[in-house]
Amino acid sequence: MDINEEIQEIEEEEQISPIIQIFERLTFERGHEVHDQVASMVELFSLSHVTLDMLDTFIECVKIIFVHQPTSKNMRILDFLIILTHVTHINYVNNRNLSLVFDALIDVFSQTMVAIDSQIRHTTFHILNKLQSFIDLSRSPYIPDQFEQYLLELLNNETTFLVLDQIIQLAAKFQHKNHQFIDAFLRRINSPKWLPYVDRRRQLVSLLEYSSCSLKFLLSTIETDNDLSQSAFESLLDHERGFTLDKLDFHGRLLIFQLASKSRDLSRFIFTQWISQSGFELIDILRLCKIFSLNENKKTDYRLTIETSLRYFLNDKNIRRIVINNTRKAIGTNKGGLLPSDVSNYVEQLFIWRILCQLINGEDDDDDNNTNIHPDFHEFIAYFYRLVKSSVDKTLSSTDEFVICQYASILSTFDMLDIYRRKCVEAISRCMLVHFGQYETIIEQALELVHRIHPSKDTADQRYQFITYTLNDIIQRCKTEHNEELTFMQCMTISKLFIEHEKEPELNNTDLKQLLDSLIRSGLSHKDIGIQSYTLSTLRSLVCHSRQAAIDFIKQILHITNKIQDISLKCQSISTLIDVLLVRGLDFFTSLNLTTSQFIEQYLSNLFNDRNIEIKHTIVFGLIKLFLSSRLEPTVSLLKIILDYRFSNDYRSIDQHQRDDITSFFYFFTHLSISNVLLIEEITFDLVSRCLPFVSDNSTIAYRSIFIEQMCSFCIELLSLPSLPMNKLNEEHSHYHLAINLLESIHNSTNNRTSTIIKSYLDTVKHLQFQYMNKEQLQIIFDAVLRLRQYPNLSSMITNSVKHIEEQIQSCLRLIDKLTNGNHDGKRSRSPSPSSQQISKRISSTFKPPMTSSPNVLRDRTNHMFVNNDNPSSSKGTKRKFNTNRYTTLDFENDTDDFF
Repeated sequence: MDINEEIQEIEEEEQISPIIQIFERLTFERGHEVHDQVASMVELFSLSHVTLDMLDTFIECVKIIFVHQPTSKNMRILDFLIILTHVTHINYVNNRNLSLVFDALIDVFSQTMVAIDSQIRHTTFHILNKLQSFIDLSRSPYIPDQFEQYLLELLNNETTFLVLDQIIQLAAKFQHKNHQFIDAFLRRINSPKWLPYVDRRRQLVSLLEYSSCSLKFLLSTIETDNDLSQSAFESLLDHERGFTLDKLDFHGRLLIFQLASKSRDLSRFIFTQWISQSGFELIDILRLCKIFSLNENKKTDYRLTIETSLRYFLNDKNIRRIVINNTRKAIGTNKGGLLPSDVSNYVEQLFIWRILCQLINGEDDDDDNNTNIHPDFHEFIAYFYRLVKSSVDKTLSSTDEFVICQYASILSTFDMLDIYRRKCVEAISRCMLVHFGQYETIIEQALELVHRIHPSKDTADQRYQFITYTLNDIIQRCKTEHNEELTFMQCMTISKLFIEHEKEPELNNTDLKQLLDSLIRSGLSHKDIGIQSYTLSTLRSLVCHSRQAAIDFIKQILHITNKIQDISLKCQSISTLIDVLLVRGLDFFTSLNLTTSQFIEQYLSNLFNDRNIEIKHTIVFGLIKLFLSSRLEPTVSLLKIILDYRFSNDYRSIDQHQRDDITSFFYFFTHLSISNVLLIEEITFDLVSRCLPFVSDNSTIAYRSIFIEQMCSFCIELLSLPSLPMNKLNEEHSHYHLAINLLESIHNSTNNRTSTIIKSYLDTVKHLQFQYMNKEQLQIIFDAVLRLRQYPNLSSMITNSVKHIEEQIQSCLRLIDKLTNGNHDGKRSRSPSPSSQQISKRISSTFKPPMTSSPNVLRDRTNHMFVNNDNPSSSKGTKRKFNTNRYTTLDFENDTDDFF
C-alpha cells in the first residue's frame, strides 16, 4: 500500500488529521527503523500539499514530544527529529514543502530553547548540537536572528550546568559570526563565581575564537602561568579558530617563543603548527618576528629566546637537512659558498645560516658532505673585512649591527689551529673594536673571537696584550681625529666588557693595569658628567671582578662619593660601594685599616641624612641586600634608616610598590633569628619612649616628615606575629618586655609622669598581646598598672586606659585558670600545636628571596612565611598562634582614644 492509499484509509476511518495519524504511527511503532520512518515522513511531505493547518498540527506534535515524552525513555524520537531536520534541510531548495517543515522545526526549537522547564531546554540543545554535526547553523541563511539572540541571552544567564554545557557547545559555533559570544565566554571565564570550576573554564578557553579581546586575554593568561595557561597556549596555536601567525601581534609571537624555548617538544610543536597550518616557511616566521630589530637584553633577550627554540627545532636531522637544502638554494653558485646580500629575506637567511654553521660545527654528522655548508675561509674573511671597512665612519642601523654580529659568529665556527687563521681573526677583531667601540653587541662578538684564538688561562697574557694594544690604538686615533668624548666612551665600554668577559682578571699585565688606572683616574676627574658615568660603570665592574683593583680604588670611591654633587653620579658611586660589600664582604675593609661595621654604619647614616630621595632609595635597598646576604650585621641605627624611608609621608617620593617590598623584608627579617626580634623590640621601645610622646608637639620638627604612629604600629605588629622564633629557655615574649619596661620607666623617673607621656605609653601597652604571657608575667604587669592609680591628677583618658588594661589582664587570667583547671603551673596562656615546628620548617623553605641588583627583589609572602632559624639556639623556638579573632588585627587607626 502506497502512502496516498494509507492517507485515504485513515481519512475514511476517522476525521483526524492524516499528519497526526502518520506521525504518531511512525514515531511510536517499535517495528520500524528510524531511517525508514524518516524516509516515509519525507515522502509524505514531499508528495502532499502541505497546508498551514497541517504545519500547525505538526508543530503541536513536536511540542507534545518535548513536554510529555521523557527523553531518557524514547531517544528514538529525538533521533527521528534530528534526521528529519537534516534531510529536509538538504532538500530545502528543491522542495518547498520540505522547506516549510524545516522552518517549522527551527521555529519550535527557538521557542523551546527558552522554555521554563530546564529539561525541555536541555532536550532542545541536545537536538541542536546533533543537528550542528550535519548542518552549520551559524552559517545557514534560514536561521532567524531571534534564534541567535536567544542563544546569546542563555549563554549569559543560564544557571543550570547540565543545560549550560549544551549551550556552550552550540554557542561556540556562532563566535565567528558575532563577537558578543566571545565576550560572553570571557565573562564566564573571569567570573569570580566560576573560579572553582577549573575544568569548565578550561573548556571555554579551548573553544575561544579569535578577537582582539580574546587574544589579549590568552596572552595575559600564559604570562601569569595559572590553571588555564596550557589551554591558552594551545588555543593561540589553533589556526582553525582564527589564531593565525599573522593575526598574533608582535608581542604575542615573542611571548609564545619565550614559553616554547623552555621545552624541546614545545619548540618543535610551534614551528610544526605554524608551518603546516598557515603555510608559512621558516623564513616567513623569522621575518614576522623582526629578528634583526630585537635588542639583546639581559632580562628579556627575545632574540636568544627565538634562537633557542629554533635550535631545538633544527636538532632533528631530517628537519635540519631540509633547511640546509633551502639555504643552499639561497646561496646558489655564489663564489666561496657565501650568502648573496641581494637574496630575498637576506637577514633571516643569514640568521639561519649562522645557526646551521654552529650546529654542524658542534656535531659529527653521518654525511658530512651533504650537511656542511661552511664557506671557504679565505673568501669569507675577505668579504667580512670589506663589510667592516664599508661600515666605518657611519652610524650603524640595527640591521647593519645585526649583520656584522652574524658574520662574526660564523667566523668563530672555523677551526683555529692554523696560525694564519688566528692572525686573520685577531686582525678583524681589532678592526671591529677600533671602529665600532660604541656598540656593545659588536664588542662582545669581537671579544668572543679573541677568546676563540686565545682560549685558556695560559694565553690570558696574550689577551691582555691584545686589549692594551687596541685601547692605545683608539687613543692614538683620538689625537688625530680630535673626538675626545666619543673615544673615551669607547675605551670605557671596551674595558668594562673585557673585564666582565674575563670574570676574574688578575691584571698581572703591567701595561694594561697602568692603562686602566690612567683611564679611570682621568675619567673621574673629567668635567663631563657622561664621561664620569661611563668611568664609574667601568670602575664598578673592575672592583667587583678584581680584588686588587678593589683595594686600589675603594678609598677613591669613598672620596668621590662625598665630593660629587650630581645626584645620579652620587647614587652610582654609592651603588658601587654596596656592590663591593656584596662581593667582597666586610673582611675586605680590614686591609684598609677601617673599623668595618661602625665605619659603614656611620658612613651610610651620614649619606642618608641627605634630603634627596634617590640617594635614600639607593641606600635603603642596598642595606636590604646586604642584610639578606649576611654581608652586614643589622643594627638599630641601620634598620631605623629603612623604617624612616618606609614611613616617609612624602607620597611623591616613595610609591606603594616600594613600601610593600620593605614590608615584606621586615616580615622575613624578623623570622630569621631571635637577635633580629630583639632588634625590632629595641626599635619599638625607642620609638615609643623617645619619639611618640612628642609627635603632637608643633615645636618638634625632627619627625614631621615621618609617620611615627604608623611606624610604632608596624613594629608592634611585627612583634605580634605568631610564628616568630623564641628562646625556649626564656619564654619572655617581646610584648612582655615592652609592657614592663614602659611601665617601669614611668615609675622610676619623675620626668616620665607627665600626662602626655603616660597616655602614649598606656596606649601602646593597651595594644600589646597579653595572651602571649604566662600567669606570673600577667600578674607583674597588673601590679605595675595598678600602681598608676596612686598618682594624683590623672586625666579621665588615662584612668580609662588603666581600666581597659586591667580588664584585658583579668580576662587572660580567668582564661588561664579555666584551661589549667586551677593548676598554677606558670605555663603560657596559649600553647602551640604539636606539629607547628614541623609546619614552620616546611613552609619557611618556600620563602627564598633572590639576590639581584633590583630593589624589587621582595614580594609580600607573609601568608606563607614561618620560622626558619639558622641559629641553633633560636631553632628550638615554638610557633605561637592566635586562638581568637580578637588579636589578629591591630586596629590602631580606629582606636577609641584616637591616638594611633
